[in-house]
Order: sequence, then C-alpha cells, then structure tokens
Amino acid sequence: MKLPKVFGTGNRITLSTGKTKRVVMLNNAATTPPFESTLQAVEKYLKMYGALHRGAGPHANETYKKAHEAIDTIKEFLHIRKDQTLLFTQNTSAAINMFIRMLRLTKNDTIITSQIEHTSNNLPWLFNSRARVVQVHAFDDGSLDYNDFDKKMKEHAKTVKLVAITGASNLSGYIPDVRRIAKAAHARGAMLFVDAAQLAPHRPINMKRDGIDALAFSAHKVYAPFGLGVLALPHSVLETQPVDPGGGSIDMISETDVVWAPALHRHQTGTWNVTGIIATGESCKAILNTGWKAMLAHEKELVKYAAEQLATVPGLILYVSPEKFVKENRIGTFTFNLPQYHHALLSAILDQEYGIETRAGTICNHRLVRRWMKVGDREQKIIEGKIKNGNRLASYGIVRASLGIQNTKKDIDALVTALKSIVKNGNKLQYKPVPTEEIYEIV
Repeated sequence: MKLPKVFGTGNRITLSTGKTKRVVMLNNAATTPPFESTLQAVEKYLKMYGALHRGAGPHANETYKKAHEAIDTIKEFLHIRKDQTLLFTQNTSAAINMFIRMLRLTKNDTIITSQIEHTSNNLPWLFNSRARVVQVHAFDDGSLDYNDFDKKMKEHAKTVKLVAITGASNLSGYIPDVRRIAKAAHARGAMLFVDAAQLAPHRPINMKRDGIDALAFSAHKVYAPFGLGVLALPHSVLETQPVDPGGGSIDMISETDVVWAPALHRHQTGTWNVTGIIATGESCKAILNTGWKAMLAHEKELVKYAAEQLATVPGLILYVSPEKFVKENRIGTFTFNLPQYHHALLSAILDQEYGIETRAGTICNHRLVRRWMKVGDREQKIIEGKIKNGNRLASYGIVRASLGIQNTKKDIDALVTALKSIVKNGNKLQYKPVPTEEIYEIV
C-alpha cells in the first residue's frame, strides 16, 4: 500500500550560501504539510461553499453534506463511543481550555497529570480550573513513573475527577500506557482525558477500546493545516450552560429568560470552520484508507534508522538515548544539541545553510528540558530575569527534528551529513542574535 502523498515534498530553495537544495521537512511535530488529496478535496468543496446551518439553497445543502460526511470520518478515525460526540475549536489548546471550563471543577476536586505534559495540557488545568492539580513524576527519558502514578491515584482516590495525560510526548516520543491509566481512573470514578496532538498522526486511536473519555488534537498535526481543533467528549458534559455562548447557542431569548439550543449545538457557537472540518476529514480518510499497518511499518523503520544515524555524529548530545527509540514504542521526535552552539543558532545554521527545517527552544515542555540542562533554582531565577527583560535567548533549550509520513532515509542522511559538517567545519555564514525573537539571523 502506497503512503498518502504530501504536498511540497519536492520544494527547492536557494540558500543564503547560494546553493539550491530540496527543503528537508523535519519539523512535523510543530505542523505538518497537507496531503495532496486534502488540498484537492478543499479546492473542490470551495467551489460550492455555502452557509452551514445558516440558510437554505444548493451551496448550503452541499456544505452541510460535506461537513457531516467529514465529521463521520473523524468519528471513525477516533473510534468514539455512542455516548461521545465532537466539538470544534481553533486548535488543541483551545479545545483543552474549553473542556476544563465545561467541567466546572471545584477546589475540592483533584486533577492528576504529569511532568511530561506539553504546556497545552498543563496551563489550562492550572489557570482555568479551581481544582487541585497533582503531577506524576517522570524519568529523565520522558517516561512516566507508574509507581508514583499509582501512589498519587491512591492518595487522591476520593477527590480525583480527571486524569489528563499526553498520548505521545512532543520531546521524547514516549507513549504512555493509556489503557492502564484509564483503568485506574475509572476505578476511582474519574474521567481520562488524552492530549492526542502528537498521538493522532502516529498511532491508531480507539477511544472506545482504550477507555478514553475525552480527547483533543489539532488538524495541522494530521496533514490538514486549516486551523481546526477537535474535542471529543461525552454527551453528558454538554448538558450545561455553554462556557462561550454566542450565535447558535440559543433557541430563544427574551428580556427575562434564555432557552438554550440542544446540548450538542449550544456549545458550538458562531460560524463553523467548515473548510477545516472537511480538510481534517479528508486527511483522516487518507490515513484510514492507507491503513495503520503500512503507516506504522514506515515510521518504525525510519525511527530506527534516524536513531542509529544520529548516534554517529561526533559530540552530538542526544537527550533520549537511541536505544530507547530502537527498542521501545516511541514516535520520531529527536532532541539534541552540539555543545559549542546555542540551540537557536544551530537550528538557524541547519535552516540557512542546509535547507533543513527543525525547531529550537524548550518547545512547550520547560520542565523536562530544564532537567536535561541540569538547571538549579538559582540559575533558573537568573534566566527568568533575563527573559523578563527581553532576552529570550537567555533560555536553555534543545533542537528537535521530528518525522512525518513524507520523510525518507534521505532526509535523515541530509540531517546527519549537515550535523557532521557543522562539527568538522563550523558554520559557513555569520549570524547575529535577535533576543526579542529568540532566533539568530544572518549578518
């Protein structure tokens, strides 16, 4: 079975050195390019674009049909239960913020999460809920400490209302045992929420089988970058007043009373991002039609190859050992540094001199990166002070190369060759820091 074709894989660029090279896409954990079939479906749909739930007529009818076909495909992609449904937001962060506000937890409730969470699955629980947030310990390789998880679940058995966990780490590639976590949560009457932003493009999701009560992911992580966040959740959570009321959330309003729309509609306010829904449905369909067997075989081979090849770069610091990627079930997100280069500078060199896309920084998981850097409390305070004064480059950080379905061994070879060249010959161009933007640019 052939893998879905990704748009832009043959793009070439003239580098600052004057050479022309193919762009090497290795920043897929941040965002993925679209499938060709997804762009084609969107282009075809836009010719009949109309008002969804806001009128009648041929365009409106076609829009309604295409949107709901896409919604059904997304439901199939997630294997949701009959008592679950979907809401659409701007992205994963927006979906999680909406979900926690809908739960309306109190100061007597407990949310259990972990130290390996992306900021999107950390800050909402802390700032949009009154509940106590308890974090499970994680090891240096980004894996969960299940002994600590069991301990925390036992300690808070009477108050835990929600367990919120990543489906796959954006830094270490680690995939938690969701079924085990779900079983423990349900045994105490708690819900399980999964941040599936990194899981959705890399592993099959079955909410019904795995006991996932609620889940969020972004379309731009699954080859449909059209500004959509997907929130799957139980119908029962919708039987409340909407947290973001607006157009479409009511059936009737008077000076003294409000008649809310049916539960499924009152929370989906305003004009829907139909283009995003259709694009996401098409990308989900492409993955389902390809089959996860072919997808996983391709990724497993590439992850193993990348781990083995990166280990050959002299002096390269890999924050998760290559053996973890070879022997364990991890997605292809590789974090590294070269000691003599600031992480943002190394990323800039890969970009400007080799046409390789990566990402640099703490990448929304400051706690894990801080541990890797062995930054103590005193040093942390100094760094925070510099950042507050506008020097964002004062932060510690790493460079991340992340794999997508379009990547090949040639892409890995390009990265490894570039890193070896940098180690041996240094940078060819001169760069200057831009502290306010947390980047380096060519002089």
